[in-house]
Amino acid sequence: MLMYAQEPQQRPAPHVVPRPQQITPDHDPIARSTLDKLASALMDQVECGLITCRADGSLIHANRAARRELGLGNSLWLAGDSLRCEAEMQSELNAALNDAAMRQRSRLLLLNGGGAERLTAVAMPIQVDSLGVPAALLMIGRRNVCSPLGLEMLALRHGLTLTERRVLRALIASQSARDIADAHGVAMSTIRSQIQSIRDKVGVRSIEELLLRAAQVPPVSSWHEYRN
Repeated sequence: MLMYAQEPQQRPAPHVVPRPQQITPDHDPIARSTLDKLASALMDQVECGLITCRADGSLIHANRAARRELGLGNSLWLAGDSLRCEAEMQSELNAALNDAAMRQRSRLLLLNGGGAERLTAVAMPIQVDSLGVPAALLMIGRRNVCSPLGLEMLALRHGLTLTERRVLRALIASQSARDIADAHGVAMSTIRSQIQSIRDKVGVRSIEELLLRAAQVPPVSSWHEYRN
């Protein structure tokens, strides 16, 4: 019996992704002052407090969400131009900001406020050579899974009724089905039916998945509610 050697199979040539070409704009460069205003406007559209400060905790800039949080004065506030929190946490806040600005270190902070209020924040380094001084970024965690505007967008996207929106808003605020039923004076079966309808429209199988879907909505700022 004659045996024939098989020719080795050739592997397909790897797909090469072309390198993106450098795009040169046809218009004139944007002025630095305009870019600074654009950067400030972009920061204000984010429903996440962003504070830039010096190593000693003195304020350089705060976006709209941060100014709103500072104005509440529950867990974090300003004394003059310096960041302040509850006395037992002040030294940790000061050390975190100094470490971020001077040693390029990041740290998670849990700032207690009045009652059960607790604010999560991260102190991290930020490099801005034009400032001329070492600086730190304090990023403030959101108090809610989804911003009010984000919730409205989610509800509109999935065609939720006004009643279903109220129920979803309550679920995002950590209320139980019993809490919602008692608050609106309706039977538990009614709330359960509404929650099931919300889950069906959004396309999730549980309340946990529903809250995760809400948390995935970008943190858009409800700027029109806080405009002065």
